Amino acid sequence: MLATVLGWGRPADATWAIIAVDRESGLVGAAMASCVPASVLGDPDRALVPVVLVPGQAAAVAQGTLEPTVPPRLAELLAAGGGAAEVLAAVLEDDEQPSVRQYALAVAETPERGDPVREAVAAATGDDVEPSAWTRLDPEAGPRGTERVAAAGALLVGDAVVDRAFEAYLAARADGRSLDRALVDALLVGSETGGDRRCGEQTALFGHLAVAEPDDDPRRPSLLLTVTVDEGDGQNPVVLLDRFLDEGRTGWVDAGLIDPAGIPRTAVLAVGVALTVAAVLVLRKGMGRPAARR
Repeated sequence: MLATVLGWGRPADATWAIIAVDRESGLVGAAMASCVPASVLGDPDRALVPVVLVPGQAAAVAQGTLEPTVPPRLAELLAAGGGAAEVLAAVLEDDEQPSVRQYALAVAETPERGDPVREAVAAATGDDVEPSAWTRLDPEAGPRGTERVAAAGALLVGDAVVDRAFEAYLAARADGRSLDRALVDALLVGSETGGDRRCGEQTALFGHLAVAEPDDDPRRPSLLLTVTVDEGDGQNPVVLLDRFLDEGRTGWVDAGLIDPAGIPRTAVLAVGVALTVAAVLVLRKGMGRPAARR
């Protein structure tokens, strides 16, 4: 199962995310952004994101205080089938700290029983996540009513971040935009609305997008792109995510401009270039000297 998590047991409450499952195409996807320092991500080969995709079946996020055992369990339950509310109840029962997490789930096919909203999409926010947490759910979204969509967020500038991101996704799909583009459009509008209240004009320190096609290996979705920036470097990772998606970039992109010592990376690069040039000049000068007479 695809289960990627940002950080290991580290707080990441300030997040807005949107997930979508298209029953017609079988595509499943998720996009999220948060004011989590890039240092939390660590080695990009080991960086994990609290997003779960089960190709052709379901999508979910488990944000808030992160725990590496939660996404794999969530993926296992979703792959086994059942309604979103049923899976959510099961994962909450298994979760040792449900009060510090926020969940949003969407499933393609649901048992023919009960309320379709509860069976197709579901969300829950723990009591200790944060008072200002919001969710939006729609079991029959998209221009043909074939999509299950859910959005959730906490520690944001306001509920408008989630609401407008949700509406932006629906508008993008109605305009014929692809699922991945619609997910990024939703993040962009959430960012323009203010995003994470702790990040100021940057609105976030990372942006993430994942989309899987029905036949994808759960561990290798067709599209996976994560962009991180440094706190205070003036960059918006969601804007960069949008640009890099247009450019066809994939994987983990560290776009930060400040090194761990707090020095702008451009300055470090300039100093490195200057030292390299100086070393070359000294070397050439030394090699050009005539041999000393004895």
